[in-house]
Amino acid sequence: MEDSSGAKLGRLSKGSLIAALSCVASLSLARSPDPYLDQAVKLAAEGDAQQVAEQARQAATIEPKSRLAHWLKAQSLLSLTGQSMTIRAADQDLLSEARARSFTRPPDTLPSSLVYISPSTAIGQHILVADLAVSRIYVFRNEPGAPRLVDEFYTSLGLSGAPKRVEGDRKTPIGAYRLLKEIRDPRADGFLGHLAMTLDYPNAEDRQAKRTGSGIWIHGVPDDVHVRPPKASDGCLAVANADIDRLKAYVEYGKTHVVIVPEMQWIATKDWERRSSRAKRFFDASASGTLAVFEIGQNRPMVSIHSKEQRAERLYWPKSAITTVMESGRTEPLLRERL
Repeated sequence: MEDSSGAKLGRLSKGSLIAALSCVASLSLARSPDPYLDQAVKLAAEGDAQQVAEQARQAATIEPKSRLAHWLKAQSLLSLTGQSMTIRAADQDLLSEARARSFTRPPDTLPSSLVYISPSTAIGQHILVADLAVSRIYVFRNEPGAPRLVDEFYTSLGLSGAPKRVEGDRKTPIGAYRLLKEIRDPRADGFLGHLAMTLDYPNAEDRQAKRTGSGIWIHGVPDDVHVRPPKASDGCLAVANADIDRLKAYVEYGKTHVVIVPEMQWIATKDWERRSSRAKRFFDASASGTLAVFEIGQNRPMVSIHSKEQRAERLYWPKSAITTVMESGRTEPLLRERL
C-alpha cells in the first residue's frame, strides 16, 4: 500500500509476517480489533488485497467505530476491482495510524529501556513501557530471570510530540512515572473517555530541569471513536475505551511504573540477561535493594528504584552510571526521591 507521495507503509518478508501473526496469537487479544487491524496493515504492504479486506472486516465487526478498519476494507475492495486508491487530505490521520500499526517487535528480544526488573511485588507485578515512536504501550510481567511481554496497546501521544518542557506545549513527557490513582469520567463531555489513570509528572528530575505542567494521564477517548491519531492529545497517552479497562487490570496504584521513551531499542534476550545481571550488581554496589533500573534516552539520567525502610526510593543517575561503577566500584546518584 502507498500513500499519495508513493511512499510505502512498510514491507515485511513472509517469515516476518508469520512471526508477527504468531506473536499476536500468543497475546490472546481476540476480543480486541487490534490484531486484525495490525494484520490488515501488514498484509497491505504485501499487496494481498483479498486478505486485507477480510482482516479489516473482522476488525470492523469487533469495533464498528474503527475508521481505519472501514478505510482499509474500502481501499482493498477498490483494488480488487482494478481501481486505484484515492488518498484524500482527510485520510492522512489514517495513514499515520496505519504506519504506527505496521511495526512488529523483533522476535526473541527485550527492550533495552528495562535494564533490570526485580520480581519483587514492591514495584507491582507489571511494568508499562510506552514507545512513542510506534504509538505503543507494552505491558511486561516482572518474572524471575527476565520480564515477559503479556499485552500491548495502541496509544496516541501529544499533538506536538515529545518531550514535554512547559505547561500547555501539548507534548508528552519522557521519563519513569508511577501511576497514582484513577479518575472516573475525567471530563464532563466524555472527551477523555470514562476513566483516567494519573501519573506523578513532574518527577524530581523534571522539577530540577524546570519542566512544568501537570495532569498527565493515561485515559480513554470520546465514545464516537475507536482511537485517536498517533499525535492527538494535549500530552497524555490516550487509548481505546475498551483498552483502558484492560490496561487498568495490570496497574497497582502507587507501585506500577510507566516508562515513557522516545524510541525503544530491542536487544536479543540473551544479551539483555547478561546486561541486566551486570546492572543489578553495579547498582547494588551504590544503593542496595535494587528493584528496577530504567534507561530513558539520550541526555537523560538513568532511573533506578530501590527498597528502603519499607518504602521505595527513586534515584536518578548520570547516563554513564554503569561505566562509572565498573571503574570505581561506586558512584552517587544525581537525585533521590522518596515514593
